[in-house]
Amino acid sequence: MAMILDAFVARYMKKLADFVEGEVSVMLGVKDELQKLQRRLERMRGFLEQAERKRHEDTNISNWVRELKDIMYDADDIIDLCIIEGGKLLESQQPVSAVCHPFPLFSCFGCMKFRYEIGDKIRDLNKRLKEIAEDRSILPKLENPNQDVQESGVNPRRTFPIEDSSDIVGTQIAEATQSLVESLVQGDKKKFWILGIVGMGGIGKTTLASIIYNDERIKENFSIRVWVCVSKNFSEAKLLQEIIRSAGGNYGQAETKAELIPILSSILSRRFIVVLDDIWEAKVWEDLLRYPFESAADGGRIVITTRDISVFGNMSVLVHHVDKMGRADGWALLCKKVFRDDEKEETINLKEIGMKIVDKCDGLPLAIKTIAGVLRSKKSSIAWNNVLISDAWSMNQLQTELHGALFLSYEDLSPHLKQCFLFCSLYPEDFPMHRDDLVRYWLAEGFVKSQGDVLLEDSAEDYYKELICRNLLQPDYEYVDQSFCTMHDLLRSLALFLIGDESTFVGDGKTCTTNPLTKLRRLSISNVGERLEIPDAVKQQKCLRTLIVWNNPRTKIVEQELGRLVQLRVLDLTDTGLESLPDSVGNLLHLRHLDLDRTNVKILPESIGRLQNLQTLKLLGCKSFHMLPKAITSLCNLRCLHLTGTPLSHLPKGTGKLTHLNDLRGFVVGDDGGKQDPGCDLEKLQSLSQLRVLRIDRLERSQAGASALANTCFLRRLFLHWQPPEAGNNQPRCGEDAIQNANKICNNLSPPSSLGELTFDNFFGSGFPGWLMSPSFPHLSFLVLTNCKSCPQLPPLGLLPQLNYLRISGADAIVTIGPEFLGRRASAITAFPRLEYLQLCHMRNWKEWSLGVAEEVGDEIRGASKLLPHLKALHLEDCPELIALPEGLAHATNLHKLGILGAHNLREIKNLPSLTDMLHIESNLRLERISNFPSLKSLQIINSPRLQHVETLDKLQYLNLKHPSAVQGTSEIPSLECLADVSSNLDRQTEQLPQWLLNLLGEDQNAPTAVQNLKKFRLKCSSLLFESFLMDQPNRPIIQWIPEVWIEELDGPSWIRYTKGTPSTFQINRQPEEFASGLS
Repeated sequence: MAMILDAFVARYMKKLADFVEGEVSVMLGVKDELQKLQRRLERMRGFLEQAERKRHEDTNISNWVRELKDIMYDADDIIDLCIIEGGKLLESQQPVSAVCHPFPLFSCFGCMKFRYEIGDKIRDLNKRLKEIAEDRSILPKLENPNQDVQESGVNPRRTFPIEDSSDIVGTQIAEATQSLVESLVQGDKKKFWILGIVGMGGIGKTTLASIIYNDERIKENFSIRVWVCVSKNFSEAKLLQEIIRSAGGNYGQAETKAELIPILSSILSRRFIVVLDDIWEAKVWEDLLRYPFESAADGGRIVITTRDISVFGNMSVLVHHVDKMGRADGWALLCKKVFRDDEKEETINLKEIGMKIVDKCDGLPLAIKTIAGVLRSKKSSIAWNNVLISDAWSMNQLQTELHGALFLSYEDLSPHLKQCFLFCSLYPEDFPMHRDDLVRYWLAEGFVKSQGDVLLEDSAEDYYKELICRNLLQPDYEYVDQSFCTMHDLLRSLALFLIGDESTFVGDGKTCTTNPLTKLRRLSISNVGERLEIPDAVKQQKCLRTLIVWNNPRTKIVEQELGRLVQLRVLDLTDTGLESLPDSVGNLLHLRHLDLDRTNVKILPESIGRLQNLQTLKLLGCKSFHMLPKAITSLCNLRCLHLTGTPLSHLPKGTGKLTHLNDLRGFVVGDDGGKQDPGCDLEKLQSLSQLRVLRIDRLERSQAGASALANTCFLRRLFLHWQPPEAGNNQPRCGEDAIQNANKICNNLSPPSSLGELTFDNFFGSGFPGWLMSPSFPHLSFLVLTNCKSCPQLPPLGLLPQLNYLRISGADAIVTIGPEFLGRRASAITAFPRLEYLQLCHMRNWKEWSLGVAEEVGDEIRGASKLLPHLKALHLEDCPELIALPEGLAHATNLHKLGILGAHNLREIKNLPSLTDMLHIESNLRLERISNFPSLKSLQIINSPRLQHVETLDKLQYLNLKHPSAVQGTSEIPSLECLADVSSNLDRQTEQLPQWLLNLLGEDQNAPTAVQNLKKFRLKCSSLLFESFLMDQPNRPIIQWIPEVWIEELDGPSWIRYTKGTPSTFQINRQPEEFASGLS
């Protein structure tokens, strides 16, 4: 169950104690009964942890726990109502002592009915609690709690083909990868064939498939690569749409199987590989995918992962069984997850017990990684031995497929973390979960433990981090901040097993069934159609606390009876076609979380002002939503308000009264000059001292606000957005007054030093503000400056000690970037000490770039050796006037990837000895030389027609070229002179290879400038050049020494594949009867 008794009771008792001590409990006449409830709960607390632990093994205990949970849920609802009604009383109370004369005063309010009703409910609670507390058949079984189990503290399955080596150990997976990739690349000559990867859950099928998918040989040999996670309950139409989209196609308005299958066949016009991860039924292939792949225009490979070999049915499949991990590799994986590199002694001391724990994991990588999350904080032999001998390994009620190691990892969690982990099972299988959404859900459900002055959201983020550290949630490594994650299907199965009948997921053919002995508290619905109808059994129980709707873009109507679900805490209708909410939503007095992101809602009912408990209101991307109701200012407990992407003209006056807000995205400054509410100016932010996240829109409207952010001392993320006056409907073009006002307002904002993330968008002032030109942000790690078109000089961002990601785009006034960028107080030794990702894009007038190495440091080599020491990736795009790269860039010793696109005046790229992984060159129309990249492994060149010299690429392994080059595809318009230069070369290029390529490849490996380590060469060329690589044609000898070659026509379907070997193979798809022939 999502409720964990000891956690829930602990939170409730604090809430109860606060209420009992307040005057409202006296006014309502319920203080004595509530104190009696307190005492009974306090006496029972010592039994609750053991009751939770043993409920899976003893039916009587399970029934006892379920009954006690029902009581606690009812108690929580009652206290909520008392607080709401009590708040109304206090608001109406005259400044006389209501405590001395509570009942006459109370009668004046006409609320006697509520007083008697609530009193009866509390007395009934006490009666039920007394009965369960005196159950002599249960309590003796719970009197000896296991003192060895320590509470874990927290410091105050959609699958993806992720390239991550942190889980790879031993030779087993490397050998399997090598063999299977060779089979896929060089396999038999059928038009397509299938590789099946089979194994039990958690054994590493997806990991193996991901490594294969990301192998360079696969990338080079298959133009189309598609990864889709199929899962148990899949939609045929959505699966086809996903494959089409991933293959680069467009399915338009097609929604049916009959419409989508021909589209899929037609887009598979080049060699393809498709990974179908986690298939459960043969019908996915037999009834759905067989025809489009068999009738595809080109050939390819299908990779299927499944835990059931019978899925393959009558398919012709090369089957690979994933073996369990060997004992030594299991220990290596455990060590990799538990120990730091400097903990050699601990590794040796704990190896004997650790090997026994590995044995219990039975060769399952998922079990080993999960148990590592338990062991990471217990580096003593006693603690490890307690884990080894725990009863949780053999919890006999677990389903066969669920491993004891997973349950033990769950049992090791604190009660608060257990609730959060179980809640994640409400997401559809393999669905990506966002950290911020989970945080808000957990808060709304009351799962987050209060820790003094620590913000609840901060505690919840710590919960999220710990679940990831314990490998119970899997982060998506595409996101540097690990803001997205998934839940492995085995762990989701475990959570669903533990959650029992208290929560359920309905969709894809499943119906909602309720157990008459249990009360459904959480309902997750998928694919329900145009009308959202709540099952009758759920409405009759009146116990539902969470309702989440997934994958329902057609849902437009939410029935009026929604207002009968009066116990709801969470209502999430994201991505539905909903156009309005019924007035009855105002009856949901317990509601904490209302999410309407990306719906078609046009207006909210004024009744929303009655939702005094509402913490989160989200309207992100609601394109039809133009005005917030004034009632929104009555939501005194609102903590999160998301309005980004909604066409709001203003916010209602009084928004500044929402003093509990800590996440406000879409604070619209001022109004559009209409006759309605005048809106809010910047100074209204002064009262919002709890803000951690803030997005301000329409800053150009502000006329004041010098101290708007003066009280936001905890602010971490700030997004500043202007709309230039010329873009408005009723405003003049950007004049000097507007520019000066933008300068003044921005200078006066002066954010606090706590900032970790900052975005400027469309700032049209004449220079960056002083607080950014002399930055004092010790925690700032993420900075984006977009379309700051009038700022002639960049801030000294090299002074920011923690800056990790920097993107500058659309800075049209920048002509030079020099030492000022590093910071005049800094030397090249200290500038950008943590920067890993740098992007400079759409800089139309930028000509010169100097890192100021020689000027700043006397000894250039000594000083520059630490310039940009952590830079991993540099991306330059649409900088047409840039003349040269800075010499100091050669000392960025950790540079892995460099991309340069649309730098039309750049004539040479040279002397980057540390660049290793990738150099991507595209649409650099005057580029003549690429030289001195001795560590580079992969080079891609597109649209660089004047290139003449490519040399000193000693370790180059992969070369990808599009030739002849063309001007189309560049997002910046090159000069007429540049176009003339290109045009003069095109005719010659269509007929012959460039000389630099002939020199680089040579006709044999011993050519003077030939690369010696080239493994793969890929070329897209004209039909004339394509012909020159056929048998007995002049360019054929050039490729014979290269291990793998793939040549494609630019504007046609023809391709050539050559593989050097014994025998070598030469394949061409131009004429089917000439499909393959051997080479000597």
